[in-house]
Amino acid sequence: MNLENTNIPITIWCVLSPEQLSLVEELASVGKAANIIADAIGANKRLFLRDFRTKGTPIFESYYRGVILAQAVVQKSVLENAKKGNLTAVQQMNKIWDEQKLEELKNEIFNNGD
Repeated sequence: MNLENTNIPITIWCVLSPEQLSLVEELASVGKAANIIADAIGANKRLFLRDFRTKGTPIFESYYRGVILAQAVVQKSVLENAKKGNLTAVQQMNKIWDEQKLEELKNEIFNNGD
């Protein structure tokens, strides 16, 4: 039984504007590291990184949204090539799907579905 309290408030240490959060997402999507993003937007690096490491904060969510959406664009392109018969793309998609299945299985086993 999972007794984790999901109503625990999350402390936000580095408050950013919507424009800054959008920039976090954009920079994350092209592979920039969190500490570099903090410098680029002029945020307090220590506080930015603290929020970056805290699941549920706006910085955490913006960063990973950027990464996931960029990966999706690339994977969509790979899928299109696989559908056209590109064997390398087929292999890449099979690897992506296997990794996805493994991640879902780990979440199911360890009850990390959050």
